[in-house]
Amino acid sequence: MTTIVVDEEEKGILRHALEIYLSDLREEIYKTESHETKPPLKREEIVIKELLKKIEAVKAGV
Repeated sequence: MTTIVVDEEEKGILRHALEIYLSDLREEIYKTESHETKPPLKREEIVIKELLKKIEAVKAGV
């Protein structure tokens, strides 16, 4: 496992960037008609959500 050390400002910026990307990704998933393209996009959505949960857990001191 790799560990990345970030300060509070970096954590906030990373969280914000992931939230914006997640919003764009959801729109892309909605608009995608290709059945081959949707599963990888949905997997990416799950990974982004998990990353956001981890960031929030660290922020909360869990």
